[in-house]
Amino acid sequence: MSKARCHPIQTVIDQATRLVAKVGKSAAMERICEKLVITTMFLRTSIARERAIIKWPAFKTWIADLINKPIKAQKSTWVTGSSRWIKRYCQTDAAGQTVISLVNRKI
Repeated sequence: MSKARCHPIQTVIDQATRLVAKVGKSAAMERICEKLVITTMFLRTSIARERAIIKWPAFKTWIADLINKPIKAQKSTWVTGSSRWIKRYCQTDAAGQTVISLVNRKI
């Protein structure tokens, strides 16, 4: 759940938001996004990953096998990275905990 991977698309979203709101670069994007009820791309991707890790193991497809028995690799895969992130930052293994933990961390 890397914020650096979400940064390029977040800059495009910020530019579009500035155009819609008719403000310059000096405007506080956090306030504008709050007013227009726009969540960050990082938060959206984190929520989608959490939902996938919770929901997809019950499927009867290869994705369930991949999540239940992840590939042993030296580098982190999205399954192992997401599982590690949820274990580290989320207090319970319930849906919706990513949003709560990210808000508490002020990300």
